[in-house]
Amino acid sequence: MDQQPCPYKIVDDMGGAFAMGAFGGGMYHFVNGWRNAPRGGRLSGALTTMRLRAPATGGAFAMWGGCFCTFDCTFTFLRKKEDPWNAVMAGACTGGILAARAGTRAIVTGAAVGGFLLGLIEGMGLLVGRMMQPTPMQAPVEHRQKPPPPPTSNIYGIPTDTPRRFSAEIGFNDVAEIEAEDRF
Repeated sequence: MDQQPCPYKIVDDMGGAFAMGAFGGGMYHFVNGWRNAPRGGRLSGALTTMRLRAPATGGAFAMWGGCFCTFDCTFTFLRKKEDPWNAVMAGACTGGILAARAGTRAIVTGAAVGGFLLGLIEGMGLLVGRMMQPTPMQAPVEHRQKPPPPPTSNIYGIPTDTPRRFSAEIGFNDVAEIEAEDRF
């Protein structure tokens, strides 16, 4: 799957993040408005809360998506390779930048949390990708054919199939002998 070049990718990711945040935030704020509205005006309360707060949630998502994608493109450009470490470092930088208003301690905490979460996401992506990869072809197993049955006579013409009892031909009754063999 081909990706867009970085300047367009940043704008595209910001738009996608805004849409996800506005949609998800709209659902969340609709339910929250429904629960907090008085009985007679639940629908209007839910719609008002959704209309007022969903765009702010979408904007917060867009800021996160734009900041993350900007850092991701920057690390891809600086390192000249595209691998999961770029996303982990971009997540750490994004967490730090978005927490910058709260002070140094919040920057360090936000960076650690952002890097850790993106590390988990990228690790799971690699794990799932490795599990879904087709296994390499194994060497085909040679199926041996059954050997042909042994010949019924040898080279001299003497029969070699299962021996017959000749005792019955010469007058001996060997039923007792056969029953004794069957017992053991």
